[in-house]
Amino acid sequence: MKRYNLMIGGLLVAAAATVAAPASRAGVDISFGMNAPVGDDGNLFFSISSRYFDRDPHMVSDWGRRFPNPDDLSVFLQICSHSRTSPDMVFRYRSQGMSWYDVGARVGVPVETWYVPVQRDPGPPYGKAYGYWNKHQHDPNYRVRLNDRQVRDLVAVRMAHDYYGVSPETAMDWRRNGTDCRTIMTREYRNRHDERRHDDHQARNGDHGHGDNHDEHHDKGHGNNGDHGRNHDK
Repeated sequence: MKRYNLMIGGLLVAAAATVAAPASRAGVDISFGMNAPVGDDGNLFFSISSRYFDRDPHMVSDWGRRFPNPDDLSVFLQICSHSRTSPDMVFRYRSQGMSWYDVGARVGVPVETWYVPVQRDPGPPYGKAYGYWNKHQHDPNYRVRLNDRQVRDLVAVRMAHDYYGVSPETAMDWRRNGTDCRTIMTREYRNRHDERRHDDHQARNGDHGHGDNHDEHHDKGHGNNGDHGRNHDK
């Protein structure tokens, strides 16, 4: 009985850890302030990726220049963040012609790492990928096979969901028409932080509203001087 309780307890802990893992990274978006590259989505994407994947910015930008497709950079960093294999080895496997999913499997990336849990069938272009995962959940021996397009879609959705704290459905809609990961992440960053900078600017101008009182006081002062001048003329 004791062994049974320990086994159940272990399963509950594992389940809780699985549920908490995505939530712990949700909404990690911050403003980079003056360090945010103005009009440079490439470097801004590197900054966002550096924070999300907890990697040195120089490391992200160095690897980013090896991947013309920003989606591939995100998949590469996703694999590296869920494996103890060095980035150089991950890159070497990819250079050998392996699919991204096979690279992940080779270095021990768990199947569930690719997915964000959803409440209903997400529809195209995600339906087939989620169908594979559903079969794997019912039969752990079922071998999931994802092509590069599916892996890129799943990582883009996971990144947007975790980083901005939006629902999986919202993240999927952002990606549904094939918009690349860099555009999705930088566009939402600018939508959020450009508005905040505008609000801060307005707030600062509001604080300077005392200038109106100063002008009013100044006008009154001139009025008094004018009265004084008229009295002097008299």
